Amino acid sequence: MSQAAIAERQTDVQRVETPSGVAPATESAMMIQMIQRAAADPTVDVDKMERLMQMHERFVDRQASAAFNAAMVRAQRRIKPVAKRAFNAQTSSNYAKLEDIDQQISPEYTDEGFSLSFGTDDSPLAGHVRIVCDVMHEHGHTKRYMMDLPLDSAGIAGKANKTGVHAHGSTHSYGRRYLTMDIFNVVTVNEDNDGNAPPPPEPVITASQAAQLDAMLKKCSPVLQDNFAAKYGCAANVFKSEFDAVSARIRKAASRPQE
Repeated sequence: MSQAAIAERQTDVQRVETPSGVAPATESAMMIQMIQRAAADPTVDVDKMERLMQMHERFVDRQASAAFNAAMVRAQRRIKPVAKRAFNAQTSSNYAKLEDIDQQISPEYTDEGFSLSFGTDDSPLAGHVRIVCDVMHEHGHTKRYMMDLPLDSAGIAGKANKTGVHAHGSTHSYGRRYLTMDIFNVVTVNEDNDGNAPPPPEPVITASQAAQLDAMLKKCSPVLQDNFAAKYGCAANVFKSEFDAVSARIRKAASRPQE
């Protein structure tokens, strides 16, 4: 890699923003400063410079992934059950329409920085279409979800009741509805709940308890920190009922000597 290319990469690094609340900003700043010093030194080995750039890119990717997971926990906590207001005469059952689901949950997940992009792809299964959804987060991480569905060209009795275009559109709409519910763990309920209010959300730990977990996590291996972030997003999302067990596991892991 030429020195000009290195300088261009260095400029790109300077433009990277660190997601707040995911990892200490000082760690990212120290890494950028190290890369800047190396780029300014003509004696630095080009291969070593390239490895430094790759290390920083992995660090930024890990931050973005942790921010994605934390926001997903918050979004799912905010999303309430969706009422089944539509009726399917063929199956004599109620269901929640895509527009009802979107109207209720999109304000919640967009407020947490998410956006959805749907499309189709080839399916390895004969007679099926693959519905794909790219879930994008404002801090740069994107996760793809997919579902393979048979073309909805026949009714419940097995007789064809749609044209090819209508079958594709129906399948795409069905896939979007179920992918959206799967991604955000949306629960659908009948409108009549006999006057019973939904159960209150489970309480999470206090800020002081979250700080205790964060302090112990810093003494643990990167692998354990990544696993924790994948499950909870951040310490503040741990449920109160889990605190003792989670705290004990992290304390035990933190006491082990790190390589």
